[in-house]
Amino acid sequence: MKRSKLIVSRTLVVVIVTTLAAGSSLSQGIAPAGQQPSTKGAVIKGRAPVNKEILRVKLPKPQELKLSNGIPVILHENHKLPTFDMQLVVLSGGISDSPDAIGGAQFTSSLLREGTRTRTSKQIAEQVDSLGASLSANSGLSSITSTVSASGLVDNFDQILELFADVILNPTFPVDEFNKLKTRTLANLRQQRGNPGFLANEKLMKVMYGDHPASRVSLTPQDLDRLSPAVLQKFHATYYRPNNVFLTIVGDVRPAEVVAKLDKAFGAWQRGDVPAQKYPAAGAIAASKIYLIHRPGSVQTNLRLANQSVERTDPDYYALQVMNLILGGGGSARLFLNLREDKGYTYGAYSSVSAFKYRGTVQANTEVRTDVTDGSMKELLYELKRIRDEKVPQDELDSAKRQIIGGFALQLEFPQSVISNVVTQKLYNLPADYWDNYPQMIGAITADDVQRVARKYIDLDHIQIVAVGDAQKIADVLKKYGTVEAYDTEGKPLKSE
Repeated sequence: MKRSKLIVSRTLVVVIVTTLAAGSSLSQGIAPAGQQPSTKGAVIKGRAPVNKEILRVKLPKPQELKLSNGIPVILHENHKLPTFDMQLVVLSGGISDSPDAIGGAQFTSSLLREGTRTRTSKQIAEQVDSLGASLSANSGLSSITSTVSASGLVDNFDQILELFADVILNPTFPVDEFNKLKTRTLANLRQQRGNPGFLANEKLMKVMYGDHPASRVSLTPQDLDRLSPAVLQKFHATYYRPNNVFLTIVGDVRPAEVVAKLDKAFGAWQRGDVPAQKYPAAGAIAASKIYLIHRPGSVQTNLRLANQSVERTDPDYYALQVMNLILGGGGSARLFLNLREDKGYTYGAYSSVSAFKYRGTVQANTEVRTDVTDGSMKELLYELKRIRDEKVPQDELDSAKRQIIGGFALQLEFPQSVISNVVTQKLYNLPADYWDNYPQMIGAITADDVQRVARKYIDLDHIQIVAVGDAQKIADVLKKYGTVEAYDTEGKPLKSE
């Protein structure tokens, strides 16, 4: 495939804004809303062919520097506003948790700003508020990273940097703050079991990933019992090391000046032996089955249908983005136009594609009235079969590609998005010119490519289906579409009638 150097100007971005209806960042693999014809033959007017000039994008290039102890710094100057955003990316997250300390990464990040050797939680909060700044940290149960973020006015950079460095380098994980977080988390665990969306996602991830860390959607009471401040201290001491992090900063900053300040704050941070991170492969999926979560009295059915997709570095990622946008990537995609606009079954029906260091998922989802569960299942499967069996019309394909490429070009106006793209490139070891070539790779996708990945990754013989609703009203309906296993909202199997 021929790849030319990409050249884009701000003038082109204005042209794209005029031409396109919408767009969004694709750096994490979620496609924006598309503009496809409805299943009843309605035509969305105002389309233009894919302009080859859109493919020529000159990407802003952040500077890549290093501190004296080797910490990489990705810096992007932007002097439009007297503000800055700063982030420390730790290359270990929930996926690094040991089996007997699940939640260690999440609790470590959550408690970083709740007390240091020289500041209490209250003092940190008061100082952040007095500076008009933000200071936060997070990590997911299956994430590959933990992050600490700070932002504010450049006039307050020195004070904010001091707080930022203090919570990173000197957290104490106070017992009283740990117990407060544990109590809040337990209360949230009880509350979320009443949320059908949570129940559907919990079961689906368990079905898709089994014992893989990606199956973790929420902590359990047993997980919480195994956590302690000592566990968090150990995670921090092991993984929060200068040879396991990098820094990003974007805003009204000068490279030489800000790097000197970062070096003063972090230069004495000692390197350590960090365990090599392993990313287990996701296991194979069994034959198709329907998992029904019985929610007595529910007036709606939450439906999710999924297959495994690809790892983030897979060449099929590009075609999957286009396929997803056509299928259900937004309010003008096939699923939405069918189930909402045509049938009136729901407020929305969507699809998504994810991809990580391990295989992600291809999903279709909707929440419908109980009495239209049967019709909704029929239409969801119809659209999944249609994108497999029929080649996408050229105008629909062009519309999807234009939206993705245009959305990508639009995000270049936002420095945070530029940094986010670089972070993605670093995390997944993508080629240095990955984002330079991204628009051309999307533009080169054909109808044959879309059908090929649809047939490969929408595997109806192995598709996993989760339904949350009143089993007394929908169990017999679902049996028309496959083998049904029923569970209560606690995840315990229900006896077959």
